[in-house]
Amino acid sequence: MIYINFDRNSSEPLYIQAFNQLVVKINHGEIPYGTKLPSQRQLAQQLNVSVNTVSAAYNMLIRYEYISSRERSGYYVNKISPAESSPERVWHSNVPYIYNFSRNGVDLTIPSSLRRAYRYCAKSITEDKFTYPDYTGLYSVRKQISQMLSRLHGINCQPIQIILGPSIEQLTVSLLDVLGRDCVFGMENPAYFLIAQAVGLTGRRISYLNTKPNGISEDILKDYSADILFLMPFHHYPLYCTMTKEQKLAVLSWANKDKYIIEYGYDMDFVYQKPTEPLFSMSNNKNVIFAGDFKRTVSPSINLAYLVLPESLLNRWQKLYYVYHSSVSVMEQEFISEIIRDCSYYSNIKRLKNIYRKKRDALVSALKSHPAGNKIKIENDCCGTALLLRPQSTLSGEELIVMAHEHGVKLSYISNALEQKNPHMDPKMFILGFGELSETDIRDGAKLLLDTWGPYLS
Repeated sequence: MIYINFDRNSSEPLYIQAFNQLVVKINHGEIPYGTKLPSQRQLAQQLNVSVNTVSAAYNMLIRYEYISSRERSGYYVNKISPAESSPERVWHSNVPYIYNFSRNGVDLTIPSSLRRAYRYCAKSITEDKFTYPDYTGLYSVRKQISQMLSRLHGINCQPIQIILGPSIEQLTVSLLDVLGRDCVFGMENPAYFLIAQAVGLTGRRISYLNTKPNGISEDILKDYSADILFLMPFHHYPLYCTMTKEQKLAVLSWANKDKYIIEYGYDMDFVYQKPTEPLFSMSNNKNVIFAGDFKRTVSPSINLAYLVLPESLLNRWQKLYYVYHSSVSVMEQEFISEIIRDCSYYSNIKRLKNIYRKKRDALVSALKSHPAGNKIKIENDCCGTALLLRPQSTLSGEELIVMAHEHGVKLSYISNALEQKNPHMDPKMFILGFGELSETDIRDGAKLLLDTWGPYLS
């Protein structure tokens, strides 16, 4: 007989309580591999709950591969190996998440216009699409990207200034060879981990700039030393704030004539207030390298990124990489070219921006309307697909996040993104991403989070 200890005064649904306790029993061997579980009706009668409650719990167990359903036989416990207990599926207290407030989550619905463009490119395959791609990328793609940057962001550049590659990380590492092997690479702290990791693996020295929750200020740049500074001025990942004109002027003043800035346009299409012009344009095509990709505006699986080099670096790149191959498939290049050319790229950005704005509003509303809403502070909700949440509690940030995870709410906090200690960062600053959740899940997840934290907020 299986015993489940239900807390009927808890805000946590009964099926979640049943699921959580069954997971613990299976992981600890209390319900061994191969055991046949009671039928839904039998277990519902044993536990004095509805059949729907047991059905929902069993469905979650099947989804996370703890049990299997055999036709006309019943439900059986699967063999759980260490590999299956990876953090991707189970984490604190072996509980899979119900609501994933992923800071990188995106809406993955594919509009018919993008499907149509992809089919068109696939049908028009010819022999030349299986040869080596152009050295710096197809001219047609670079021309479309230059027109797109001008139309959307006022960045004026020639196709010859654009270099294509499979990722921002790979292009950044290649760029460092052009700028010099002894150069010191600068990054904000908290940092964009993928770039920090890629540059770190090259053995180059990284100098971290301790930024504030609202980004860079002139005073923290005063004594900062680096040859190149990697910035995300439209997003400041993972701080989700946009640089003001004054902040950008301070950065350009710091760079002056002998330093370079890499301006990564991460989420620059999802700013909910009018942004200032890009650093690339403000520098008059001098010492700012603009970087972009299509992972947020089209799909995370699109392996096409680009650099826009200032004219002063173009000859140096061409001299070093005279046999450089962009290594981006011709198919992906032509797909990106086609959706920009037929304007479906622009309509998709507009569609996503409306979706994300509504999701953000739903999250802010759900947090503020909760009885514990006056005990939290919402910050930096004006760009991207996430916001910052600062709860007022005597518990530590680690205790709060573990508590959320144990109740099935997955979120992260700024401390995880710090490469070194930063006195400007509150350890109780949490990141709530809403990109991949439905509006219903956003509201339900926000309620479950504050229900969980509520008794410990002050």
